[in-house]
Amino acid sequence: MDITNFILSLASFFIISHFIYRISGRKDLSFLFLSIVFLSSLFSFLPVAFGNNSGKIILLVFVSNVLPIILAAVLFIRFTGGISRKRLKIKRTKFKVPNEDIFAMSYIKKAIYAMFLFSVIISALGYFLIDDFLEYVLYAISLFVIIYGIVKLYQLRYFKSDKVIIIIGKEKEFAYTRTLDPHMAKVTIKDLYVNENYIIDKFATIQLYEDHHYIEKHYLYWIATSQPFKIEDPNFIKINLDYEEHIMHLEKYHDAIIKLNLSKNRYEVLKSVKFKK
Repeated sequence: MDITNFILSLASFFIISHFIYRISGRKDLSFLFLSIVFLSSLFSFLPVAFGNNSGKIILLVFVSNVLPIILAAVLFIRFTGGISRKRLKIKRTKFKVPNEDIFAMSYIKKAIYAMFLFSVIISALGYFLIDDFLEYVLYAISLFVIIYGIVKLYQLRYFKSDKVIIIIGKEKEFAYTRTLDPHMAKVTIKDLYVNENYIIDKFATIQLYEDHHYIEKHYLYWIATSQPFKIEDPNFIKINLDYEEHIMHLEKYHDAIIKLNLSKNRYEVLKSVKFKK
């Protein structure tokens, strides 16, 4: 077995699946990608497994073609917090493993450019080091990643800023905003605001569109206190939320993703998915 092929395949599948997840924020797309690659690898393995081959040959083909994608999937699950084991208790209620990380859009764009570079490198290594079915699989993956990245960059061409919104009060009386530094990478709410007296819960992510162009992303946090207070941190500015009506129904343990489009000075819901943590 060529250990170079094994390591190259394992690293390629894991890194690409991880990039897809970080860019899209959806594990299901990464699992779809891994599933397609797994089926492709299995397709090339089955003729060997059921052919007139020795056990040693079958084992070597399995380790070189199928095992890398299995290990890549295991690593992906491990590094992204695993698979939620919660069962549905209420009809149409979706459960989500809380993710408190905030990824600025500049980080996402850098990840896309890194994907482009990585895809070119993988294709070049595949050309010089691999000469079987796996070579064409890597070409197909690299092409898919490049096309996916171009589509994402096109969708983000009007994007302006990421903002953190902290809402205070049981009735969501006050709202404060902070625009993230475009040079920030991955942060959490504790990097931006700390108050030891209260629990700060993330309860929604708002994607704002204007004339169906993606322009802003808001990360909404809630301090559900019965005694509303002011945030003295000068980095936060008090505001009135223009889309308040679309978040008032959300509860403390929700984590919704809502897409809103501004049209004729009014926000309309393009898509709304409400999770229960």
